[in-house]
Amino acid sequence: MQRYRDKVVTLKILIVDDHRLFADALSITLKNAYPEADITTCEQPRWLLENRQQLPQFNLVILDQAMPDLDGLSLLGVVGRLMTDAKVLVCSGSATEVTVRRALQLKVNGFVDKSEPVEKILLAIREVMAGRSYYSESFRLMAGNAAEETLTLTRQQLAILAMLQEGHGNKEIARQLFVSVNTIKTHLRLLYEKLEVSNRTACIDKARNLGLI
Repeated sequence: MQRYRDKVVTLKILIVDDHRLFADALSITLKNAYPEADITTCEQPRWLLENRQQLPQFNLVILDQAMPDLDGLSLLGVVGRLMTDAKVLVCSGSATEVTVRRALQLKVNGFVDKSEPVEKILLAIREVMAGRSYYSESFRLMAGNAAEETLTLTRQQLAILAMLQEGHGNKEIARQLFVSVNTIKTHLRLLYEKLEVSNRTACIDKARNLGLI
């Protein structure tokens, strides 16, 4: 449990990983380390989309970077605005500089190598829960290189980019993000300015080239 302003809060952890053995082993490890924690695991990334109303309750979200249908970073791009108070730790068996750049764009709190010993994964969790960032040694150089090239975009703007790529119109994007169409139009204008483009097609192409989607 954690204490915020003298109020005791139960640590609620969500593990999203399509590898059942890894998710179950991590859940057991976390339960041993945090006996009072409430831990939820799911194998299907779509669960987050279908149960988005439950997301604000979690303090820590541990995402698998590579999953079928929808990878962890694309998923975070869509639902990240609903988890503004949660710490996000991404797990990956391998990553490229483009992947790490996307993680930085999405403001994830940590990026950990799945092959790390359990002690290192627990260290990563302690670091991000303490408000610090953690990148496994194998990803640190890539993170440093990517940080120099990273544009400053909000999670909501990254969510909009992800939905533009899926072909959604302004009304549908606004509905999924629970904002007005005018808000979406404002974000699109800002995205065009930041990416130095003038239309949706060019915006999507530029975002792909930069590894944002």
